Amino acid sequence: MNVRLKQYKAYINGQFRNSSTHTWLDVFYPATGKLVGQVPACSKEDTEEAIERAKQAYKHWRTIPSYQRAEYLLKFLKLMKNEEHLHDIALAITLEMGKPLSAAKSEVYYAAELGEYQTQWARRIEGEIVDSDNPNEKILMYREPLGVVIAIVPWNFPIYVLIRKIVPAIICGNTVVIKPSVKSPMSALELAKCIEQSRLPKGIINIVTGLDEVVGETLTSSNQINMVTFTGSTKVGKRIMEKCAQNMVRVSLELGGKAPAIVMEDADLDLAVEAIKGGRLANSGQVCNNTERVYVHRSIKEEFTERLLKKFQEVSIGDGLKNPDVEMSCLISPQDVQRVHAMVQEAVQEGAEILCGGEPLKELGESFYPPTLLDHCTQSMKIVHEEIFGPVLPIITFDTLEEVIEMANDSKYGLTSNIYTNNYKYVMELTTKLECGEVYVNRQQGEAYQGFHAGWKQSGIGGDDGKHGFEEFMQLKTVYLKY
Repeated sequence: MNVRLKQYKAYINGQFRNSSTHTWLDVFYPATGKLVGQVPACSKEDTEEAIERAKQAYKHWRTIPSYQRAEYLLKFLKLMKNEEHLHDIALAITLEMGKPLSAAKSEVYYAAELGEYQTQWARRIEGEIVDSDNPNEKILMYREPLGVVIAIVPWNFPIYVLIRKIVPAIICGNTVVIKPSVKSPMSALELAKCIEQSRLPKGIINIVTGLDEVVGETLTSSNQINMVTFTGSTKVGKRIMEKCAQNMVRVSLELGGKAPAIVMEDADLDLAVEAIKGGRLANSGQVCNNTERVYVHRSIKEEFTERLLKKFQEVSIGDGLKNPDVEMSCLISPQDVQRVHAMVQEAVQEGAEILCGGEPLKELGESFYPPTLLDHCTQSMKIVHEEIFGPVLPIITFDTLEEVIEMANDSKYGLTSNIYTNNYKYVMELTTKLECGEVYVNRQQGEAYQGFHAGWKQSGIGGDDGKHGFEEFMQLKTVYLKY
């Protein structure tokens, strides 16, 4: 497929425009290193204008009935599913971050599906009436929008996470300013074409691209915003929290993870192996809730390892643009390949054994790393505690339920976990005692629209999806009504 260099414009107050400094950020296709696009390097002034436009638009938007706000968004989401738009947005995803084109198309389609589900909450914004201690008085509690919401989205799912955040925010009556990742800024600007065609009022959605130290700093330091919703690393999440604390701005942070998979002695091994393979290698291992470590009961460890090794060795790897249906493509950058490889080498020095993979696939390009399985790992190893964010899986052996619960919880993260067992007692003990926001029993991880995706510990504050994710974008007002 021949790809022409595309130059994009930021989207502020319903208009596509260059940055005020007329400077650009280059975007490179990770699989080849080829320059594929340029986006505006927005300035502090551009970013402040986007906030101001969102603030002005909020004054009227908050007064529109929520079901009418949902109708605007349904038009926008329908345009996302249009074959031409879906292809253009998906192609931008592939070019900016490397995932196979078929996977990128699925991301766009299911992002629109998620958004359509979220619009159903428009008629479900509820309050309460509570009896007072005083005669002739009622206490009313109802929800109101926050104001200007800043959505800072990650590079690994640049459209799905964007929709996950902005649709509920807007239905609740807020306006938004979106900052895409510097690594994947093009797809959001492709999406802006759908926003424009949907005739959503100006200023409701604004998209500014640029450097973190300029755009990100301006957004999170502003005293004109009311919330920051962020998905990304724990390190960056902490910095955002510090910035927002200066102005007491609400935050919702979905951060890093180190998800354990626990395979008990009675597990269905066919199911467990297939789910763990997918759970580790999805998006080339670049998902916050990917399986990052697997604990296997000693009695089945040999058989499990043999089966998983075979699955890892069968994975097809390649350029996701040339072969849209390839199972696994590149990592986001050569630097990430180097980072992942350094973690593997350190694990080997600590005693781990490489069963497959373990070396960069330079014959495919600088950003390719193979599915890598590490045996003889121990709980003390760094690779068992630090987020890998790549297609590498360490295997640890355990003997008792109590032991594996202690090891699984021995982490600063608490996003997701997986357990494989048919024993009712094991299920109850593990789902009760594992310290994380989500537990998947006998299935690969992957959250439902109506669930609640939220981390414990250093995996985040707040969350997304379902009723609880929707209500993150509102605040309660209490009225004491004397009559």
